[in-house]
Amino acid sequence: MMQVPNVVNPYMQQPMQPVAQQPSYNAVKIDIINPQAGAPMAQQPQYAQPTMPYYNPPQGQIYNYPQATQQPYYMPPQMTQAPVPQPTAPAAVPTQETQAIPSPVATAPIKTEPQAAPQPQVVQQQNINVPPSVVPAPVVTPEKPAAAKPVEVVPPAPVTPQVDLNGFIAKLTNPDYEVQANAMEEIANMVKDEPQKATELLDEKVINALNNIITADSSKLEGPSAEQIAARQKLMSGQKLTDEENKLANTMTPMEQAERNKSYAMFTESIMQKLYGDEVQKLSNTTVPLTELPGAVTIVDQLKDNPNPMVRASAIEALSYIQQPAYKEDLKTLFTIAQKDQDKNVQDAANAALDKLSKI
Repeated sequence: MMQVPNVVNPYMQQPMQPVAQQPSYNAVKIDIINPQAGAPMAQQPQYAQPTMPYYNPPQGQIYNYPQATQQPYYMPPQMTQAPVPQPTAPAAVPTQETQAIPSPVATAPIKTEPQAAPQPQVVQQQNINVPPSVVPAPVVTPEKPAAAKPVEVVPPAPVTPQVDLNGFIAKLTNPDYEVQANAMEEIANMVKDEPQKATELLDEKVINALNNIITADSSKLEGPSAEQIAARQKLMSGQKLTDEENKLANTMTPMEQAERNKSYAMFTESIMQKLYGDEVQKLSNTTVPLTELPGAVTIVDQLKDNPNPMVRASAIEALSYIQQPAYKEDLKTLFTIAQKDQDKNVQDAANAALDKLSKI
């Protein structure tokens, strides 16, 4: 509850004591009960000085009398406690005639200058008799938030490839067998030295190019001549060769180059298959089935059907490179069948692969 300052109404001061003076005959000093002209005013009873503040409700001015320099005090509208009534002495109603009468307390009349009437306030006065909960709260309009600054979206910079994919594909499809061989050797070295960079070569076009090298028909290509076969047999037996025979024995025919590239292509595919399986294992923690490895089915078909024993032996070595526990049973079956091959080199390759497989 707000404490109300003890402001005394200037019109509710202590009752005045009669002062000896000449009789004044006016309507204010006439005794209503026992009227007597010129009779002295009856002494007004004394009352104890009030200790509680008087409540002076705000009212409009009725008489245009001079205002005091101190502005009247208005009680705040939140106050709900009713004032305690106190006995008051009858106060004379001020008129224009009585305003000129000097106060018995003051020794000289106080000169007051008329003040301009206060301007009406815009704030609407509330009813103090209404509980605070009933008085509607002022509506506060929230300030409109400042418009958010648009977020500038910066497009990501294009990723520059580290590998010339089209260049590798062009080399693998080149009709020159030496260009093909050099490209496959470059891929194998990249997978070994820079595996993260080599992942860009795990492309369907690259795998298809390698598969085409493996499955190419080389039966109609030119093979070794009789002179070349004789020179090679002489070289293998340790006999002395002339320069012409030595050159002839070490020259590969187109058919031999094609068969060599088939072995190279299977080795290259097995290296890329292992890289592909390792990447899938890191990303999804799953193992790619053997039959779903890129190019694995092509290698298995070469092991079963290729008429060249060198190609069949190369297929066993390529499958042995990707062996792991998940592929153990499938590879064991393939290598066991290869042990019965007619060529001794293929049998030896199968035995070596099974021995390696038993250690995992």
